[in-house]
Amino acid sequence: MNYEKAYELYENCVNVLRENQHENGGFYASPPGTRYPFIYPRDHSMAIIGSVDADLMDQARRGLDFVLSSQKPLGEFSQRYDVDGNDASYKDLQIDGNGLVLYALGKYFEGSGGSFFEAMADKEFVLKHWEAVEKAVGFILMNKNEEVDLIHTVNSIHEYPAYEHGFEIYANSACCAGIFAAVKMGKALGKDVSLWEEEANKIRDSIMTKLYSARRRSFIKCIRVKDRTSNPIGYDAFASSVIDVDAVEYAPAFFGLVDDTDIKVKSTVKRIHERLWDKEIGGLNRYPEMWDRNNGGYGPWPHFTCELAHHYIRVDNQDMADMYLEWVIDMAHENQLPEHISTIERFEMWFEDYTSAKILRDSKLKMIEHTRSHPKWEDGLAYVTMPLIWPHAEFISAYRSYMSKYG
Repeated sequence: MNYEKAYELYENCVNVLRENQHENGGFYASPPGTRYPFIYPRDHSMAIIGSVDADLMDQARRGLDFVLSSQKPLGEFSQRYDVDGNDASYKDLQIDGNGLVLYALGKYFEGSGGSFFEAMADKEFVLKHWEAVEKAVGFILMNKNEEVDLIHTVNSIHEYPAYEHGFEIYANSACCAGIFAAVKMGKALGKDVSLWEEEANKIRDSIMTKLYSARRRSFIKCIRVKDRTSNPIGYDAFASSVIDVDAVEYAPAFFGLVDDTDIKVKSTVKRIHERLWDKEIGGLNRYPEMWDRNNGGYGPWPHFTCELAHHYIRVDNQDMADMYLEWVIDMAHENQLPEHISTIERFEMWFEDYTSAKILRDSKLKMIEHTRSHPKWEDGLAYVTMPLIWPHAEFISAYRSYMSKYG
């Protein structure tokens, strides 16, 4: 890996986080004037984690203050907020947001203490928001199906109910990791969190069994179930499994629920790489092209590419870690990263399909204009939503992980 170029990108990723946090604490998903000038708990949580990894602890704390103070009465976090913390959602429940906020708070708590965790961890901040932690965990468990010990959601990371409505792997992994983070914080504060720990262990066990296919030697995307309370779920109207490969099938290891050296993780990652690494332009696609929800054209996503790089770092496969991170570095434009990258041909095919089907929303017109006017268009590439903040946070985390092992 070109260490000089990697460091330049890392430094600018840190600047991108600094420059895209509103004074109220919220991290924009993309800057004002671009496609996503809102605060999405999912993107926001990853920006907080990136801030912790970049030692931007004040930014992380302000980000947590913003989102924890914007929680709904039942404990849910909205799909997205405006800069004042008002609900600006236009999509249904996305319960992975609850898990991610808790997980990000746990990362901040660990990072605030550093090597002197017991003495220095920011217990005062967690205590300030402990009621929000309790409500967040409670909301997750409110959506757990007791038959299978998995969390039910309508949307997850791709905001695509057709493939995510039910017991979806990213939502379950994030929520499980979030509860475990709450358990760790609770124990440090002297709280009785034994019930939470018991429930988190049940969810982890179910992820490892019910969301894993032994014949495919891979975790699977989702068990489709319409109603959380269906019992038995086999008679639910949606009852089926989504077994297509998805980059987030790495989620159990990404969130630390299982070690990367586990054969289940290794075989899952092998399947993801073989089927989702883009043969034309490199980088990791998020799911199969045939799912046909490829806003801006089918193509690889830098933040999923960074996430899978963690696996290769953790199992000490430097060649593959280099391949993944070098792609991100090479595709950066002026040390900034887009949501995803497509080819002009794929972009125009998507545009034709959505225009002909009358499903092209007005909200996408700005994205189309920006993509076609971007300098990379002259190179035959469509840089969609530039910059997106999330991949900058992911590169920070992956870069720090890589350098701590190989630097």
